[in-house]
Amino acid sequence: MKVPIRTTIALDEKTAEILENMSGPSSSQSNVVRKAIRFYYLFKDLKDRDLENLKVYEEMLAGGEHIILDVDHLIAFLEIIEDLPDNEKFWNVHKTIAKNHAEQFRNMDVEHILRRLETCNFFRLVKSGDDLTLIFGNERVKKFERLFLEEIFMDLHKDVEIKDELAKLKIKLPSKQK
Repeated sequence: MKVPIRTTIALDEKTAEILENMSGPSSSQSNVVRKAIRFYYLFKDLKDRDLENLKVYEEMLAGGEHIILDVDHLIAFLEIIEDLPDNEKFWNVHKTIAKNHAEQFRNMDVEHILRRLETCNFFRLVKSGDDLTLIFGNERVKKFERLFLEEIFMDLHKDVEIKDELAKLKIKLPSKQK
């Protein structure tokens, strides 16, 4: 084995504490630093928002509660559902699922809820001042998400106004919820 290259680094107190907590009998400090450098190298071009999304993706997918689904499949499913004579059953189940999600969002403000849902790629969230705009690529997906959000906000007693636009939903918040 080649002799490893040694280097010295200076750490602030918080980083030193993190390194101490991450290392132990099964992983030395050197090993933790090597892994961290390799991880950083792989993801160095990601912005902070991308890293937050990566963490959400890992939480959602690793737990097995979510799947990756091609948008075209989703739109096809929604088109089929829309054409069914008894599609109310689907929309009622969708409302129940929204209520279950509301439980997970109980301690989040409206923007945080929307940012988390944005990672699912149903819409793109744009914030301009106090205005929150959800941009959709498909009318059926917009309907699907609008109903979902209405149920969540109603269950959480969030006093929001959802305004329909052609390919967008505008979310207006009272000043106390901003």
